[in-house]
Amino acid sequence: MSAIKRISLAAFTAAIIFLASCTHDPELAPGTAEVCFDRDIMLIVNSNCNVAGCHGSGDHELPPLNNYDDIRSLVEPGKPSKSKLYDVVTAYPGSEKFMPPKPKTPLTKEQLDMISIWIMQGATHTTCP
Repeated sequence: MSAIKRISLAAFTAAIIFLASCTHDPELAPGTAEVCFDRDIMLIVNSNCNVAGCHGSGDHELPPLNNYDDIRSLVEPGKPSKSKLYDVVTAYPGSEKFMPPKPKTPLTKEQLDMISIWIMQGATHTTCP
C-alpha cells in the first residue's frame, strides 16, 4: 500500500472515530408538554422493566427500579446521551446491553421520546394529575 493510501486510510479512520464519538442531545421544541415522572416514566418502567426476573425481583443481578431514586441514579439530567437509562433502551436490539431483553418487546418510539423529554426537562420527580 502506498504512503498516500495509508495516510488517507488513517485520516478516514480518524474521522469516522471522531464522528462516532460525537453525540449531541436534541433540544426541546418550545411548548413541549411536561413529562410527569409518577404518571409517565414510572408507568413505562413498571410495565417494561420492574417485573419478575428483571429489575423488579430481589433475586436477580439487575439493580431494582422501584422508585424515583433508583431510576434517577441512571440519569444525567438534561443529557439523554449521557444517561445509562436512555443508553440501554436505545441500544442496538441485538446487543448485550439492550433493554428490555428478549422475549420482551422493545419500548415504542413514543415511550423512548417520553424518557428522552423527561431527561431533557431535568429528570425531576413530578407528580401530575
